[in-house]
Amino acid sequence: MIHSRLIFKLSLISILLIPFQLWGQDNIALAIKSQYANLYYPRSVERFYKQTGYKLAWIAPDTIKTHAWDAMLLLDCVKQYGLNHGDYHPKQLLYPTLHTLIEQKMSTAATAIYDVLLTDAMMRFINDLHYGKLNPVFTPDKVDKGVTFSADEALLNALHSNDFLSAIDSVQPKSKLYFDLQDHMRLLVGQRSGDCYDIPQGLIRKMAINMERIRWMTSTGKPVYLTLVVRQGMVIMYKGKYNQDKDLERQLYNENGVTDRFFKLKIYPDQLEAPKLN
Repeated sequence: MIHSRLIFKLSLISILLIPFQLWGQDNIALAIKSQYANLYYPRSVERFYKQTGYKLAWIAPDTIKTHAWDAMLLLDCVKQYGLNHGDYHPKQLLYPTLHTLIEQKMSTAATAIYDVLLTDAMMRFINDLHYGKLNPVFTPDKVDKGVTFSADEALLNALHSNDFLSAIDSVQPKSKLYFDLQDHMRLLVGQRSGDCYDIPQGLIRKMAINMERIRWMTSTGKPVYLTLVVRQGMVIMYKGKYNQDKDLERQLYNENGVTDRFFKLKIYPDQLEAPKLN
């Protein structure tokens, strides 16, 4: 009897998913095509869905667990990683829209487009965490064509892991220099801002651009000059020897109409010196 009930439940779940799976496969391909020009990493998105059989990755009936809400939470919290919320399709990826699409229990063109845009946003988030948003060597076009670290594979692994959030976190640099800086950023942006501390935005931005530089250093293997580090919970600043902080800050935060996807270094990585930390 128990075995029969289990088979019935599994069959019911399969029936519920049929509209999403069958309609989704055609709609995903069409959504990629219609949104291609708006995608940050179109080739990576195509590779991702090809590996999934062009099935919806995020949107399913509310009886089926997905990581859609986890992904949305991460994109809401990008400031804690020194990144900019405006870089991840914020106008399209809205909570009420996601809730409506899940509730309607049917795959439509709108469902597929939302799914594809969320995948693209997560691809960019993963690449920004790993390479940095403005990596002067690993440019978005180069990364999208395929390099050693692949965001589409990293996202697939995260979706199949037991801990989605930790799997995404793991793509970041592993150095203590980066960990201390990012831990302090989370403290300032998260806990202390919630406790009504007055945190200077200039400090937050200075930390963000140096987290960006460490991502370049980790991914390229080349030294990068830092203007801020955190040691034992204390912020230490260094004079901007090459006077690039302001330009990097403007690009990182998309200010003054700057929309470049990589940083045009005046001084290249092999010419830079890192501050002495011992």
